[in-house]
Amino acid sequence: MPSSYLQSGDYATYGAPATANADLVMQASVLIDAYLRRPAGLIYTPDSTGQPCYMTALAPELTFQATAGFGPGNGIQVPVSGPAAMLQVGDVVVLDRANPSLAEAVQVTSIVGQVLTLGSTAANVPNGVQFAHASGCTIETGLVITEKRYLPKMRSEVSLSNVPVARVIGGTGRYSYGRRGDAANYNTDNFNLLASLSKFGGPPAWEIWPANTSAGIDAQTGQLWVPAGVMLAYYSEIKVRYVAGFQYANLPTEIKMACAQLMTAQQNAPGLGNLKNFQAGDTKIEQFASTLMTDDTRAMLMPWRARTFG
Repeated sequence: MPSSYLQSGDYATYGAPATANADLVMQASVLIDAYLRRPAGLIYTPDSTGQPCYMTALAPELTFQATAGFGPGNGIQVPVSGPAAMLQVGDVVVLDRANPSLAEAVQVTSIVGQVLTLGSTAANVPNGVQFAHASGCTIETGLVITEKRYLPKMRSEVSLSNVPVARVIGGTGRYSYGRRGDAANYNTDNFNLLASLSKFGGPPAWEIWPANTSAGIDAQTGQLWVPAGVMLAYYSEIKVRYVAGFQYANLPTEIKMACAQLMTAQQNAPGLGNLKNFQAGDTKIEQFASTLMTDDTRAMLMPWRARTFG
């Protein structure tokens, strides 16, 4: 469902039009997401334990159904119906999203035909299936933020695009050749660790790193530290699956205010944007800019704009 950054009980507080409706809020919220370059929006939905589960504004990419009951536990094997060949090891799926008391996010750690393994098979690694799910349980992908990042030379830190980071649910990494002229400077090349992989052809395999136990994250800056892989060298590239943003209860006042201002601009001048001058005789319309967003609105939203660097 689309983002919604202002509830009716807060209209008066932030100066939104008293006659506004949910459609106007949605339209203003979509404009905010577009400016922030955040298709996933700023609001997440928690599971029944209060842990961030999935991004509210995202729609599922793939939907499967469990053909047998399963869970709770770790390393749970689940037979499913659906295009399992389109999944990748490391994908994060949301189970039973329509049921708030059962909804949870878990990582796919193995795919064999139509059987998925959910959660790590290692006994000391958490993030398995929390609840018992019946046959027919929906299993959906595409509901969390997924980013691919190349690790800097000789380092294991990257910056994620969306902050604040609420929860890193899953991560995968692989060894590959360095980029451009750096190919000879990576640990994997210094120790010839790729030789055994490249000998058999094809791209290097993605392996899972325990996001909840070994990775370190600065929630406000998005700085992520990734542990070394099975070869005891830093990965060349990683994929991170995470949830970032807020619940409405702790949504920053600047975002609510920006939403209210956009609602007012839309209602006062639908389709025209912010008017600087409107002249009736010899009709003349002058706008501040070809946008509904004023400089003040941009300034309020800027701290949460997605960063495009790696």
